[in-house]
Amino acid sequence: MIKFLTSDYAILLTLLLIGGFIIRPHVWVLRRMWNDDLSWARKASRASLVSLAAFVLWTTVFDNWRKVLGLLVDERNRWKSDLYRSDPPPDAVRAITIGLFVLSILGTSYLYARYARGYFIPIIAGPIGLAVYYTLNGFRMRFDVVGALWKGGFDWTDPVWVGSTITWFGVDQSILFVLIVSAFAFIWGPSAILFSLIYRRTIGREVVSEPAMYRILRERQMAREGHELNG
Repeated sequence: MIKFLTSDYAILLTLLLIGGFIIRPHVWVLRRMWNDDLSWARKASRASLVSLAAFVLWTTVFDNWRKVLGLLVDERNRWKSDLYRSDPPPDAVRAITIGLFVLSILGTSYLYARYARGYFIPIIAGPIGLAVYYTLNGFRMRFDVVGALWKGGFDWTDPVWVGSTITWFGVDQSILFVLIVSAFAFIWGPSAILFSLIYRRTIGREVVSEPAMYRILRERQMAREGHELNG
């Protein structure tokens, strides 16, 4: 059980549970993205969503979430990001992880540019994500020391130990969820702003057309004024 609670699969489960709870009221947005009326936009949206899912699954199965989060920490303290001392992935695996991460950033930036409006969210996402990550991650790296000690094992027949263990790891996984989202957000924010600026001035430029009703009313008004002048 301890091996599972400290594994990347527990982190994946947390991402799915909390993420699903947050997204559930907005499932219609995902349906709109997946079934866009325009063929090219539908393909782009699906590719973007698939790239995000691929990044999450790849990091869980082949890489290590704690070590990936450690890439944003200075090299001297990077080891503190994974006190469970998991084996580092091969360079090729890490390269694919970074490549999928870049694709997911670009993909979600496209989704925001096409289906959202304004720039407020990406403007605040960058600084808030940065502040949350570096504030909370320092606490998490010290907090994980306790979890690493748990790998020595304990008596599962004691209800107090079981309750405290589940609670501790529940808090730890929730912190990791916030860290992953905040790390993603502070890189996504600037990318979404730049992508939106380019998209909305090129293929996403809005063309405002006058409703036919107003055109007909204007033509009738002009005809009436012309008739009055001729009369």
